[in-house]
Amino acid sequence: MLTPNQRVLVALSGGADSTALLLSLRELGYGVYALHVNHNLRGGESLRDQHFCEDLCQRLNIPLTVKSVDVKSYCEKNKVSIELGARRLRYKALFEAAGGDPVATAHTLSDCLETALFNLTRGCGIKGICGIPPVRGQVIRPLIDCTREEIEEYLSLKGQGYVTDSTNLLPDCSRNIIRLNVIPELKKINPGLMSSFAGTVNSLREAEGYIAESAADILKNRRIPSGYDLSGVRDSAALSAALGEFMKEAGIEPSYERIAALKWLLAEDGVINISKGVYVRSHGGRLTVERPEKTPEPARLTLRENAEAMGKIICVTKISPFDISRFNKSELRYFFDESKMAESFILRPYSGSERIKLPGREHSSVIKKLIADVPAGQRKRIIVADDGSGAVFVEGKGVSERVACSESTRSAIKIDITDKNL
Repeated sequence: MLTPNQRVLVALSGGADSTALLLSLRELGYGVYALHVNHNLRGGESLRDQHFCEDLCQRLNIPLTVKSVDVKSYCEKNKVSIELGARRLRYKALFEAAGGDPVATAHTLSDCLETALFNLTRGCGIKGICGIPPVRGQVIRPLIDCTREEIEEYLSLKGQGYVTDSTNLLPDCSRNIIRLNVIPELKKINPGLMSSFAGTVNSLREAEGYIAESAADILKNRRIPSGYDLSGVRDSAALSAALGEFMKEAGIEPSYERIAALKWLLAEDGVINISKGVYVRSHGGRLTVERPEKTPEPARLTLRENAEAMGKIICVTKISPFDISRFNKSELRYFFDESKMAESFILRPYSGSERIKLPGREHSSVIKKLIADVPAGQRKRIIVADDGSGAVFVEGKGVSERVACSESTRSAIKIDITDKNL
């Protein structure tokens, strides 16, 4: 984690764990300096913690920076929980204070077990059961193999006091319930719980490390535009890890269900909506990410002269007199009988499960299904013409039966649509 005499910033709360971390790193000869973040959440108790850290660092001659943050305002503005908001502000302050130096946090084996149990109840993979990693980027956790009991014994031997966060003693959140209720019951079953967990988690970290390296190799060698070619990957564990990283790159939170869905997609081909606004397409084992463009604004047009709408150019051709025998069925799909046309039309994307009855079909069709061959991210750019009584035209599919040309048609309007950017 550190080289001899290296500078290291300690995240100092004043609790037993961070106090022991500060003392032990200083005793080992590292260039220790500290940051205390006052979250201003516990009134006088928050100020008590700050003063404790100031007095401790002054007595030990350790440089200390105090950062005061307004967690409640941040959480209200960003609509996040108090726990998440406090964590974000704390780490932001730590990274700013550390520059490029390592940031040491006082997570312990006890914290690691609590996190593993918390992850297990929500569902997780090997990484989740491993709990808190010893090193993550710039953050190091030197006490990750020490139990809370060992830390309190160390401080007792040093004659060093510490402060206690009273909110940690209340069973009012998931982590506190695990710490105060679940783990004591598990220790009744196995008094050597912490030692057993330490051995288990170290074995799991080795396995997770191997899988992570294999997944990294897969992604490194199989990148394609907008995704990866994962055809022929036989290592299921490495594939799962690679798919997890693939989702992270796309800004999607990985989960067991989503990884299983992508494995199915690799085998079957097609496209799925993996997350709100994000689609994943598979073709021959090639996974790519598609993000729908912003839904274009509708426009009102007469459809009797050339115009622009929804980022496209609408070319209108009037044919009069009109002779239906001169055109084949494929061409006639794009002709309106002018006598059946409304004065104006709304040009817009399809809406929900609306339908259109195309000429020659017994039943009406759901427009969304009609355009299923269009990439998911582009479907909302397909133009639908609405004459006030419903859809009468779908780009690429044609006009509805009620406005289509027949042998009695004397004047027709032909519609051609091209992308403005082409």
